Amino acid sequence: MKLDSKEMPPRIIQQRERVHDEVQRNIAISVKGLRPKKVLDIGTGYGMNLTFLAHRFGKSSRIWSVDTSPGVVREVRKMMRSHEYSRHIIVKQASSEQLPFKSDHFDLSASLFLLHHLSNPKRGLSEMERVLTNGGKLIIADWKPSAAKPLKLHKQSEIPSPDFVIKQLKQLGYHTKTRSGRYWYLVVATT
Repeated sequence: MKLDSKEMPPRIIQQRERVHDEVQRNIAISVKGLRPKKVLDIGTGYGMNLTFLAHRFGKSSRIWSVDTSPGVVREVRKMMRSHEYSRHIIVKQASSEQLPFKSDHFDLSASLFLLHHLSNPKRGLSEMERVLTNGGKLIIADWKPSAAKPLKLHKQSEIPSPDFVIKQLKQLGYHTKTRSGRYWYLVVATT
């Protein structure tokens, strides 16, 4: 699904799509060789990450995706009905800061461009950790706080820095690796 907004000029939409493509390529590297049984996409958004995860793991995994917006959930459910692995995909309305899953439930969790939307990113990270199995992998990507303003429609102060994310994850017992591009960062966390 392509990003679209009447408020953004076409060149900004194209640049944002390039950023998302870069992040997806880096996620592909981060999940290479993984065989998770249960996958969680946190912050469904436009459904791009869910689509990627479904193509990557849909044959052998059950994939859940959560978003707080009922409209997003409705649209992505419609979009995913025609996906070849639709029977392996569940899209739910839920808060990322209060995930409706048992502890130690997912082998892989991914959150792309979500943290800056959360009122309490620390709580969101804690919930992501809670639902991840011991030995699972957590992937988080977001805008760099210093990235060019037109690409990220949020104030710099609203965007958690990679240092903040790494510090929180290390306090939760994770080892982290970071990758970054001009406008984005990606943190891969494992126990």
